[in-house]
Amino acid sequence: MGVTQMSVRRIKLCLMTATVAALLGLVSTDAQAFGGLFKKKGNCGDPCGSPCGPVASGACGSWVTQKQKVTEYVQQQVDQTVTVMQQQQRQETYTAYKTECVPETVTKQVTVNKMINETVNETRCVTERVPVQKEVTVMEKRPVQREVTVMERVPVQKEVTVMERVAVQKQITVNEVRHSNVMVTEMQSKTSHHWVSTSSTVTKGPSFGDRLKSICDPCYCPCPRTKEVCHKERVCETTCCPVTVCKKITECVPVTKTVCTYECVPVKKMVCSYDCVAVKKMCTVCECVPVKKTITVCECVTKQVTVPVCRTRCVPTCETVTCTVMTKKCVAYQATRCVTVCVPVQRRLASATRIAARPARRAVPQLAILVPRAAKALACSPSSRPSAVARRAVAVQLLPLAVPPLAAAAK
Repeated sequence: MGVTQMSVRRIKLCLMTATVAALLGLVSTDAQAFGGLFKKKGNCGDPCGSPCGPVASGACGSWVTQKQKVTEYVQQQVDQTVTVMQQQQRQETYTAYKTECVPETVTKQVTVNKMINETVNETRCVTERVPVQKEVTVMEKRPVQREVTVMERVPVQKEVTVMERVAVQKQITVNEVRHSNVMVTEMQSKTSHHWVSTSSTVTKGPSFGDRLKSICDPCYCPCPRTKEVCHKERVCETTCCPVTVCKKITECVPVTKTVCTYECVPVKKMVCSYDCVAVKKMCTVCECVPVKKTITVCECVTKQVTVPVCRTRCVPTCETVTCTVMTKKCVAYQATRCVTVCVPVQRRLASATRIAARPARRAVPQLAILVPRAAKALACSPSSRPSAVARRAVAVQLLPLAVPPLAAAAK
């Protein structure tokens, strides 16, 4: 952070030094030439006032160099001793606890259920099937002779009309496609390119001398400058020309041809077919006749019956039982473990760089503001350039006025 601030201050001091050098060069130039930029030439009746005009208070000034006490930051190499936390392994003994199962003999009262078998008489409802004689009427099939009318198929000769295909010669007219070559004259377009030279006038800017004159005299108006430039352009022209072309033409021509076709003609033929005729015949038919018969049927009869049943009953019995029980107990014992401990250790570094501050005296540029009378004396000096002794005397008079602004800019 300290190195960055020093670099920024050095950049500021370099910029201030360049500005001071530029202002000193401006003050040391000819006062008459400096005043001629802001006023017209001529009419110099008064040797002390009219050629240069009135000098405004605070308009003229000069930069001087004065030594001041400043603080510098310098890098120094220093040996340092630092405290570092180092990890070390140690063995330590601690008390641990574990759970063990210990056998114990316990006497307790236990209730035991015993199963006892016993025989009991039960009355149950039983359903039995008993055979019974019954007379029923059933339908029986018996054969019977009857006269029945039946439809039979009888072969019959019949005359029918049938359509048959017969080959016939016919003449028909069809269109045939024929191709021929014909010479045709067409108009085709052709594109040609050629170059044409053209000239144009280009306006040029003011010259370097005109720019200097316009800076010294704001009322100076330079003459416009022009230049003729010759360049070539490519022109494209399209023309139509007659061209004879051979083309292939397709035409449809009617042609008469003989074609063999088929036509449907009615023809009478004898066909053998079958007709359905009603015929009476004697046949045997089965009829259902009611007949009475005696059959044996089983009926369900319900009755009460006493039956011996064997049952198992659960009887609770109290008994004294001695048994061994595993009991959990917490037991303490000594254990050893490895522990990592951070211990402070003193270490000496080879070399370290630090920023140290020290006082010093540096030459700093300062602004000396000229009093109106002194500025007028400098501007109206009979010689072309005022003496260095006069400028230094005026600058030293007002040197303390420029110290606070420069000190603030350096910070």
